[in-house]
Amino acid sequence: MRHICKLAAFNLALAAAGIASAHATLNISNRPTKNVDCSAGVCRAFAADAVMNAHDLAAMLDSSDITLQTTGDPQDMEIVSPFAWSSAHALTLQSSDAISIRNTITVRGTAHLSLAVPGGPVFQNKGAVRFLDVASGLTIDGDDYRLVNSIASLAAVIAAHPRAFVALANDYDAHQDGQVTHVPVATEFGGTFDGLGNTISNFSIWDSAENDVALFKAVKRRGVLRNIAMVNVNVLSENTFTNIAAGLVAYNGGTVLNCSVSGGTVRTDFQGTLGGLVGLSYGSISRSWANVSVEGAQDNEVGGLIGNAHGHVQDVYALGRVIAGDQSDVGGLIGYNFGHVRDGYATGHVSGGQNARVGGVMGTTQLPVHDTYWDTEASGTTNGVGNTNIDGITGMTTAELQSGLPHGFVPGTWAQDAAINGGLPYLPGTPPR
Repeated sequence: MRHICKLAAFNLALAAAGIASAHATLNISNRPTKNVDCSAGVCRAFAADAVMNAHDLAAMLDSSDITLQTTGDPQDMEIVSPFAWSSAHALTLQSSDAISIRNTITVRGTAHLSLAVPGGPVFQNKGAVRFLDVASGLTIDGDDYRLVNSIASLAAVIAAHPRAFVALANDYDAHQDGQVTHVPVATEFGGTFDGLGNTISNFSIWDSAENDVALFKAVKRRGVLRNIAMVNVNVLSENTFTNIAAGLVAYNGGTVLNCSVSGGTVRTDFQGTLGGLVGLSYGSISRSWANVSVEGAQDNEVGGLIGNAHGHVQDVYALGRVIAGDQSDVGGLIGYNFGHVRDGYATGHVSGGQNARVGGVMGTTQLPVHDTYWDTEASGTTNGVGNTNIDGITGMTTAELQSGLPHGFVPGTWAQDAAINGGLPYLPGTPPR
């Protein structure tokens, strides 16, 4: 129950980040310190628009542990400039409202960082937390995390502690692992993995004969994957009976939040359920996106984001090409849908073989869909769902998608910039990389 309440609090913090301009804010930035009082290792913001200079904070950490906190009216905290310290002294960032990490926090030495905010911090734009030494400590909303710095160490920790709180200490380049044939995190995961805004790049699992193929095999009902980006991902699932494959997780029964997979291919030559981010989902997927080529065979369920979706899907998008053979469900966003979907879009080109159900958004849906869109030009189809159209799914031209946020897309959760994502809507919590 505590875990579910913490997830609800995290979602409330995310919502607060979308309206942060209405709150007083304490910024950690390169501007001069103001409206902050420090005494006996505790620094408090005492007025609106407070600033803690990043260099001043690092200098204080050279000599003592520091707690930086907001007080009074609802007041959030934002890290807007890069911040780093090298001493062994601990830093606590505390807010009862929200902590938005918009730039990097780097722990260069062996020190403890505590992010004391209900539900954990919100990562946006270039935001990330990085540890150069995994012997450092991390606490988020009262939970102590185990730091890992490789896929192998991630897998080992979860194998030993399937309900652990685990965090990725830094960006990780999986090129050094080579092309693997077995799912790295094969233990069904019921804990929380937080990528801390970091990136796993060049992950490749090829010619695997396993049933569930991705970075994570399966996430259980209480499991959480959040704040992780994967770049240049290649997955080939070749079980001759059935395949569930994706970039991040094959089977999701829990929560996927603020995650992305971009660049590369997810593919099978046999029967399967394939998605760019998640293969089969009975849980929740939100504020996430994918841009990979998803390639299936006959009798497949293939989607740019999710192969087969149940549960809840909101604030998502997919940009990659999706293709499969005869009798398949092919969707730019979701192949086969039996979930509650709202506030999403797809632009990828979609195609299928004979008697395939092909749609710019979905191949098949069994439930109503709300405020979801597809690019009628880039997708190559004028049908939103399985060779037809339904209410709640709307076709738009590329120019129309670039001209402003579609109806239902909440500013703050969604953003738009001509220089980012080709001018298409994007999610600031997991921006294109």
